[in-house]
Amino acid sequence: MTRPPRIAGRMRYSLRSMVLAFLPTDYKNSVTAEYLDYTKWQFLHNVLGSASGVLATQAMLYAMGLGAGALPLSAAINWVIKDGFGQLGGVVYATMVGQKFDSDPKHQRFWSAVWLQTATWLEMLTPLFPHAFLAIGSVANIGKNISWLAMSATKASINKTFCRKENLGDVTAKHGSQATAAGLVGTALGVVVGATMDVSVYTLIVGFVPISLASLWGNYQSLLYTVTPTLNVERARLMLQDAVALEHGRLALDSARLLTPRQVSRIEKFMREIHNVEPQGDLPGIVISADIGRLYRTLPWTVAATSAEDMAAMVSSAFQPRGHAWNERYYIGYLPRTADGSVYLWFGKQATDTEILLGFYHAMAFRRLLGSSHLPRTSIDDSMAIHTQSYQFAKQTFADACTHITDAGWDTSIVYFAKRSGFVGVKRH
Repeated sequence: MTRPPRIAGRMRYSLRSMVLAFLPTDYKNSVTAEYLDYTKWQFLHNVLGSASGVLATQAMLYAMGLGAGALPLSAAINWVIKDGFGQLGGVVYATMVGQKFDSDPKHQRFWSAVWLQTATWLEMLTPLFPHAFLAIGSVANIGKNISWLAMSATKASINKTFCRKENLGDVTAKHGSQATAAGLVGTALGVVVGATMDVSVYTLIVGFVPISLASLWGNYQSLLYTVTPTLNVERARLMLQDAVALEHGRLALDSARLLTPRQVSRIEKFMREIHNVEPQGDLPGIVISADIGRLYRTLPWTVAATSAEDMAAMVSSAFQPRGHAWNERYYIGYLPRTADGSVYLWFGKQATDTEILLGFYHAMAFRRLLGSSHLPRTSIDDSMAIHTQSYQFAKQTFADACTHITDAGWDTSIVYFAKRSGFVGVKRH
């Protein structure tokens, strides 16, 4: 009886141990099913991103004169200055974005890769414009710092979505190991590619461009496997759109059609920020936290002018106390102007996250009724009966809806529908 060669067995054991070193402990049970696919695409993205970075660094060194055999003092000073501008740009960006890292981690992670590749594209251009090295390098470094900051800020939110146990630290540590390994492989790849080509326009097209585009593709593919359980406008719309249904002309909550975070992740749009619910077929749009002082600017330019009197009447109707929604610290108005119309939703400054979710739930119900009744062609006053009907439905079913939403896996402790700075203050008499 022959035994398998010891060398082959040891090689398999070593390979298995090496793979396990880059994966969370008991990964088959400790992380979600999407983790391996996400990791695979992120590894590709990081490898190619590192390779493109090597090519960009090579191009910048040639632009500074290192290719000619010398690195003047002025070139070294320019390099330091561009790094300083980049770090300052990252600080400004973090101040501007703030909570969006939590509300839209997939959007921020996607654009972090775009900013990084855009920055490396600029760096690759420096040999063509050596006299503009400081300007190009500074702008590129700002883009890089923005990218690195966004990647770092979204890391915890994304890694947390893969945890099935209390193992965020383990997942984060292994993510760091994977990124390091990908960086080493990418650096080697970049060195090989850079050694075979000169710094020229040909290099930009043949060497850098395919690597850059493939890196972006890998990042996009990885985000398709990222499940975000928090609610923003887009995810809340997809979650509720079919669940708030009409049965025999009356509103009904169909909990079986309420989408889970995993179902929403497959269809949500994350390449652009979505602040409002767009019109869809007969369903009107929902404009959230519109600036009342500039309300007219929210109307599409293709729509015939709506009179100031109509807008004033809509706002007055939305904030007029009628004994029901007034107590929930959210306000709904309706502006009929074309076949799609628009529902307007505001939140009071003291609104809780539960009241914010209730307001959106009410607006979705109001939208569903408007779409079925073709009321966008009628007056504001004619819509008040539907407004009341949708409110009664929302109040009667909201507690049950919240239970189903939580059971589906959604986190409703914080909802990200609009900035608190855009909430309105209303005096009650």
